[in-house]
Amino acid sequence: MAHPQEVSPDISASDDVGGTAFHKRSNSLLAGSARGLRALGVIAATLLGCQALAASTAPQSPVLALLPDQVSGARSTFLKGFELGLADARDCGVAPVRVDWQSIGADQDLIIRPGSQTALLMAPFAADLRTFSRIAQEQKLGVLLPYQRGDSLKSLAELDPEGRLHSMVPPLQVDLTQLASDTLEQGWRRVMVVADPSDRSADQAQDFVEAFEGLGGSVESFEASLVQLVSPRDQGALDQLLKDVAIKGPDALVLATAADGDLASRLASAQATGERDHRSATRPWVWMLPAHRVRSLEIRPWNQLVLDQSAHGPGWTAFSKRFVDQHDQPPDLVAASGFDSARMLTLASLAPAPVSSEGTRDPLGWLDPDQEPTSMCDAVKARLDGRSVRLQGAASDLSRRPGQPPSGAAVTRLMSGR
Repeated sequence: MAHPQEVSPDISASDDVGGTAFHKRSNSLLAGSARGLRALGVIAATLLGCQALAASTAPQSPVLALLPDQVSGARSTFLKGFELGLADARDCGVAPVRVDWQSIGADQDLIIRPGSQTALLMAPFAADLRTFSRIAQEQKLGVLLPYQRGDSLKSLAELDPEGRLHSMVPPLQVDLTQLASDTLEQGWRRVMVVADPSDRSADQAQDFVEAFEGLGGSVESFEASLVQLVSPRDQGALDQLLKDVAIKGPDALVLATAADGDLASRLASAQATGERDHRSATRPWVWMLPAHRVRSLEIRPWNQLVLDQSAHGPGWTAFSKRFVDQHDQPPDLVAASGFDSARMLTLASLAPAPVSSEGTRDPLGWLDPDQEPTSMCDAVKARLDGRSVRLQGAASDLSRRPGQPPSGAAVTRLMSGR
């Protein structure tokens, strides 16, 4: 059963959000843009999943940002981060990239008629990479992917041989790998992975298994599949799981299910009473859930390992403080991606784009992943001097290479049992 990939509490989406409808509308984008996209400016299409977009007039500024006219928490969060990124540029003594924001209705076709100075395209959240890869290659554009975390990133190497797709946030796999690594650090080397097939986190269970085994851990199972799919309404499956756990005796259970759901409740009840397995009373749990879904996790008699913060860049702490000071609330990766996107677009506008190995302009070719990350002000100086630079990112380390997403550092937290 397929579920949306985890993104943010404000986004109910994945790389496949509205995939079919959006892909159809993207064909209109290709038809409308194939005649009009040329080098030197920026188009930003900032929307949620399957929201359809249209722009009937050419932008008057180098940047065109297309937004759905519906109220959207994620859109608002992104724009808050974007505005802070523009302010960061002003603080460094340069005028930030100008933006022509346009709102359009959800029922309009996705037809973009850009101005004649377009060189960078910012794609929607969870975009169809096939569509935007085709645009990038045909028009020789750079494409910014502000929020792309799911399985579609696995196709980057195939779709982006020229390195024109620039993802701004780390993939979900970074979070899962950190969780797997810290599970092993706790000394829990043998685990059983249990997933509720109706929960959206279940789709990530196999990725965790691969990460855990790749790090030297062992995933136990009596079934061909190493992921135990158990519906909370299936008493027979639950009884069989409890028997298997008693026989296998894993060091920990890894759970992909709602922390306050029926499956977790029934497992907790069985473990607390030592049902079928007297050793189970202290068996740790590892929650394979995003941080926002374990914020209010109940303390139990046994230890629990959770993801405390999704993978992020080295500039996260400074950005987070600035965001809290401005908005009196903590930011998420959506806000951080807006912050980094505004700064990247501004840096791209400060000097002519470098020439790629193919002899075409590469709008983001100045980004050098081999350099040490630097502040915005130092990056501005480097760009004005025509030098390569690597910006210190808040959402990721901005170390991407052709066909690869950037990385970051995720943080886990051990909740001691009472």
